[in-house]
Parts: sequence; structure tokens; C-alpha cells
Amino acid sequence: MTDILKDEAEILNGVEELLLVTDETTEAESTEDIQQMPEAVTAGEKTEAGNTVLPQTKTAVTNKKHWSRRLVIVTGDKGGVGKSTFARGLAQTYLDMKKEFLAFDADISNSHLSRFYGDKCLVRELDFFTEGNVDIFLDDLKELIEDSLDTEGAVIPGKSLFLLELPPQSMRILKDVVQQMKFLSTVDELYDMRVTIVVVISRVMDSVKQLITLYDFCQDQVDYVVVKNLFFGSPSNFVRYKESSDITAMKDILIESNIPFLEITMPDLIEHAYDYLDKNSLTFNQGIEQKEKPSVKGRVSTWITKFKEQVWLAKSILGLNDVPHL
Repeated sequence: MTDILKDEAEILNGVEELLLVTDETTEAESTEDIQQMPEAVTAGEKTEAGNTVLPQTKTAVTNKKHWSRRLVIVTGDKGGVGKSTFARGLAQTYLDMKKEFLAFDADISNSHLSRFYGDKCLVRELDFFTEGNVDIFLDDLKELIEDSLDTEGAVIPGKSLFLLELPPQSMRILKDVVQQMKFLSTVDELYDMRVTIVVVISRVMDSVKQLITLYDFCQDQVDYVVVKNLFFGSPSNFVRYKESSDITAMKDILIESNIPFLEITMPDLIEHAYDYLDKNSLTFNQGIEQKEKPSVKGRVSTWITKFKEQVWLAKSILGLNDVPHL
């Protein structure tokens, strides 16, 4: 039934493989078996972040299922947390590992995926704030996952891996999409697609609040990857996240329900190297291959290696399965 993730502490200590253990299927338990919230946060009460924690029923709809498709959504509702850098790093990882994917750049005011990777892979821009565009996106996914024929009648396999970078301040729209369009349940039931939400955080309280808000309306319908951006300091410096009783309660619920909730880090890229890539609109690989700045070559090479080591810890929910390790 359930794919049981190894203990989170082991993962963060450098376990290379995210093991999935299969158990036999059971039916969803009755409403009398609603999982109890930790005493720190009771279902229905306001949390320290100002959100209302909803009770979560233990159901059979957890990560026991092997979905054939994956949508990875990268967000960090506050601007400047590093979500665009993470999305670019993940796109580079997909390319290096020969993964077929399609990227959607919804951060059209600061289109990093389009600017850096538009000529390296398939990237489509998505105006997330214009009403109706997300509806079109949902319908487009249906066509993209289906096989098609080329001009000679040969079958072109449909896409199974998608990367979507959201713009800052898009949490309200994402909530509407999930609640009003039933986006998550629709892609699950009709497209056999599971969504992974990647939340890039800084050390400020806003990051904690945004993650709790996200959980309030996504619950167990998605898998979670929390990325601590080391530009803001070492992992131990993320005190507000670590000490939040809301986050602890959320993690306990998800782990009990066998829903992946993984914490990884994103290495800091020294300003000199980052600015060189930005000025010249270079991909990470192009930064390594260029010969003008040897220092940039070394810095970027080290950065992307560390980045890949971290995303590999969440490989099963980031669409990196069935590829050789680096």
C-alpha cells in the first residue's frame, strides 16, 4: 500500500537513495479515525502563523500509488528567496540527466527559466495572474500527456514530467485554483499525475506563514520539498522554521499519513559567479564551459554538484527516478 519514506533524519544525513517500501492496500478508515493533531495545534484552531489548521483524515490516498506523471511546482511566495535559482538548477539537472520535461515559466515579470533555458529545453510562459489562463493550462496538460503522431505517422510519446515556476505573491491565486478548480484532484484522477510543491524559504517568519498557508489548502494532495536557501545562512540559522509548532504539527501529520515531506538545502553561489551568469544570461553548464572567467567555472561547477546531491535526496518526488546517480 504505502511507500514508506526512510526517516527524515537519515535522509538529511546524506542517504543517497530514497527507499520506497510497499505494503498491502487497505481501505480508507472511518471518520472516527480522524488523526489527532498534536496538542500544540488543535484542529480548527488558529495557529501561530494565523492559519486555521484543518483536521486530516487518514486515507488510503497517500504515496502508496505509483503515478505515471509528475508536476513539480516551485514557489516561494515572497520575492528574493531563491525560487528562480532553484528552478534553473532543477532544469539543468533534468537536462544533464536526459530527462524529457516541459517547463512553464509563470514568473513573467522576471522570466528566468525562459531567459536562461528557453533555447535549451521546452519552456512556455504562463501568465498566472490573468483570469482563465490557468484553466487553459489545465486543458493543455491533457493534450501534452497524450501521444501524438508526427508528419510521417510515427508516435511521439506524451510528456510525463512538468516543471512550473510560480511568480511571487501568487499564493492567493494558487489557492483559488486548488479550491475552485479542484486542480490537484483533477490531475490525479484524470491525468494520473502527482504534484510536488517545492517551497524555497529564507529565515524570516513570512516563509513559515506561507508554508502553513500552502498546507492549509493542499493538505495531503501533494508531496512537499522544503528548500533552505543557504544564501541566508547555515541550516541551523533557520530558527523560526525549526521552532515553529505549526510546522512541527504539519510534518507529524504528513509523516503519519506517509506523505513525503523532505527538507533539503540549496548551496550559496558566490555573488561574483552569480552576477556573471546573470549578466550574460548563461545556464549553469555554460558557466562551467566558458573560458573567460576561470573562477566562475570552478564556483559554478562546485555549486551544481552540491545542488544535484541535494535534489537527489528527493529524487522520487522530483521526477528523477530511473536515471543513473551522478
